[in-house]
Amino acid sequence: MHTIRLIYASVARPEHTGYADLTALLHRAAQFNEEQALTGLLVYGNGMFLQVLEGERSAVNHLYNRIAADKRHERCTLLSAHAISERKFSHWAMKLVGIDDMPTAPRRAILLRFSGQSHFDPFLMTDQQAFGFLCAMGDVERQAAA
Repeated sequence: MHTIRLIYASVARPEHTGYADLTALLHRAAQFNEEQALTGLLVYGNGMFLQVLEGERSAVNHLYNRIAADKRHERCTLLSAHAISERKFSHWAMKLVGIDDMPTAPRRAILLRFSGQSHFDPFLMTDQQAFGFLCAMGDVERQAAA
C-alpha cells in the first residue's frame, strides 16, 4: 500500500460559499473519507480553500480528480503530492476550519508565519508553506478539542 499526502488550493464559486453549503459538504466528505480510509483538513477563508488529503494513493487520486471536476469551485491547483510514511491529519476523516470565522491571535500568527500575508490566500504559499500552515492549524484544532 502506498500512502500519500496531497495538498491543493481552489477558489469557491460565490454561489457556494454559504454556511449551509459548507456544512453539507463537510458531512458528505467525512462519510466518504471514512469509508475510503482518507484523512484530512480543509481550511476555508477569503473565498478560497486549502485542503490536505492523506490515504492510499489510488483513493486520494480518485478523490482529487472528483474535486478538481466539481463545479462548486474553480482554479483547483495541485500544490503537492508526496509519498508519506505517517499521517499528520489522522484525527479527522474531514475537518473544516473557517479561518474567517476564527480571527484569533494564534490563527493570525500562524497565517503570517507561514504565508507572510495578513489575509488568507493559499495561492501565494509554496508547498512547504501550505503544509506548515495546515499542520499548525491542525495543532490548534487538536488543542482546542482537548
